Amino acid sequence: MRCRSLHVLTHLSILLLFCLFCASPASSGPHPFGSRLIIDAAQKLQPSVVHIRVKPKGIENNPLLNLFGRGRQKDNPPKFDQGNVPFSDHYNVGSGIIVSQEGHILTNHHVIKNAQEIMVKLHAGEEFSARLLGVDDKTDLALLKIKSTRKLQEASLGDSDKIEVGQWVIAIGSPFGLANSVSVGIISAKGRDLKEGPFDEFLQTDASINPGNSGGPLANTEGVVIGVNTVIFSSESRAWSLGIGFAIPINQAKAVIDSLRHKGYPVRGRLGAAISAVPRQEGKTLGLSRLEGAKLTQVTRGGPAHRAGLRRGDVVVEFDGKSVSTWQSLPRIVARTKPNSLVLVKYYREERLENVYIRIGSRSEAPHSRKLASHTSMGMKVEVLTPHLARRFGLTHENNKLVVSSILRGGIAELSGIRPGDKIEEINHKPARTIEEFQSAIDKSRLEGSILLLLKRKETNLFAALQTK
Repeated sequence: MRCRSLHVLTHLSILLLFCLFCASPASSGPHPFGSRLIIDAAQKLQPSVVHIRVKPKGIENNPLLNLFGRGRQKDNPPKFDQGNVPFSDHYNVGSGIIVSQEGHILTNHHVIKNAQEIMVKLHAGEEFSARLLGVDDKTDLALLKIKSTRKLQEASLGDSDKIEVGQWVIAIGSPFGLANSVSVGIISAKGRDLKEGPFDEFLQTDASINPGNSGGPLANTEGVVIGVNTVIFSSESRAWSLGIGFAIPINQAKAVIDSLRHKGYPVRGRLGAAISAVPRQEGKTLGLSRLEGAKLTQVTRGGPAHRAGLRRGDVVVEFDGKSVSTWQSLPRIVARTKPNSLVLVKYYREERLENVYIRIGSRSEAPHSRKLASHTSMGMKVEVLTPHLARRFGLTHENNKLVVSSILRGGIAELSGIRPGDKIEEINHKPARTIEEFQSAIDKSRLEGSILLLLKRKETNLFAALQTK
């Protein structure tokens, strides 16, 4: 009798586990396995996914590149691989998403970077030469255009802000050149910052994504695009997916598609203020959770925030209905906001919660406005401190230090009191040891229009605030 009870209990346990396994993690509705949910979503989306074939410039002069692909890889683990895969002897491959019936195609910038020739192949097999309309290198996006004699099937673009962790997703693309490949997984996390750029807020997924998937869609089970696949986590010994892939949220892409189409470069929203984290004790006093809110450390005179009455020291906790969960999230929210739109901002001034409407400004990122890292638009040249420069300015040589080596007369740096020989200790309260770190900080600060430098002049520390636009 005992064995029979155990036998029945075992069957009940198996049945319970089967039910739990089949339950959708995203909702109580139909699960994708054992049904047509994934099949229907793939069939809906596949006609809007293209295979991209790129011939890089100068590839004939360096055939070794064909053996390893041309993606940028970090030297030390963890490694985030944006690599393309070689196609034939002279081409790399990627994927793209049709975003208009007229033939506009969204893809990754790294897929078509330095392209000599871009070919696009539709799901039905037709192949076209593509023209590059615009790029946004800060979010790794690019917009292409092909001329088709018929209207194309554009993808349905969703709302990535509504995505939930655990939701089923599908990825479609050309992994290792295998066009129209479909894989399935879930959203593993949201808002991942991989330190790849100032707008990092990647969606993480365990759907199989490999080199060649770059630029292709990550979609929900209704076939609606919620992300653009772009980066995979890989080990030193394996250049393919380990089950950790990342996609650019589609809302981030939708914010720049129009400007890429009409201008060739992104135009983002601008607040006109420098920000930092809220000090812990101040956050506790205001009743904020750890890291919540963004403190205004400087407000640009005449900028959108200044015109609305915001002041230095105000703590922004909500922007256009979106909670400022961390101080880094505010610039990303602002950048995605349509310029000239009127948004409601909630903030603390001392311990009073206030509301204000702000007319958002615009920040153009035309290619001609970008400068080399060591020659900034702030009117100064910054170099790594070498023994030669240390002798020149009478300084003690230190490794991993930056120094202002020259000043443009009448430039922003000179007007802010910066002098040749000043060591740069911090940028926006963070250490800066390399030109790359300096340039990255400059790029991030262009979001809000100003940057704060901590300088060391002989034995004296001093701050200098500069406008970055």
